[in-house]
Amino acid sequence: MPGLSDILIQVGVGVVPLGVAYLAFRSATDANKKTQQIALAQAERQAEIERSKVDAEAFLRAKTIYEDALSQMERQMSRVQSQAGQLSTDLMAEQSTSTAMRDQIRRLQAQIRALERTVMTLRTQLVAAGLSPAPASETTGPYVIGPQNE
Repeated sequence: MPGLSDILIQVGVGVVPLGVAYLAFRSATDANKKTQQIALAQAERQAEIERSKVDAEAFLRAKTIYEDALSQMERQMSRVQSQAGQLSTDLMAEQSTSTAMRDQIRRLQAQIRALERTVMTLRTQLVAAGLSPAPASETTGPYVIGPQNE
């Protein structure tokens, strides 16, 4: 019959592989957790890289749109400035023409007043000379202006 020490040796010999198996299981579990953590970290890094790529592409598209809009606004501003310059030139020409026309109207009004004074003077001279002046309705002379009522 085997002795107590033999049983203890056999139990000890049996416990050692169990301990080694447990340590191997524990190491494998820890390694598996580490692998999962590393894989998760890599997936997160890859997702961050993809987000960065998407953000960079969105930024480039936004930058292109902004630059195009800015370019269009600059062209439109140039056209508006050109039109404003042309309007200013046209306005100065119109003002000059308006001033010239006002001056001409003043001269014509002065000539009309001078002609009216001349007519009054001639009428007075005709009356003083004993002649009958033409009626006021015929002051336009032998040439009738406007439609004739006959």
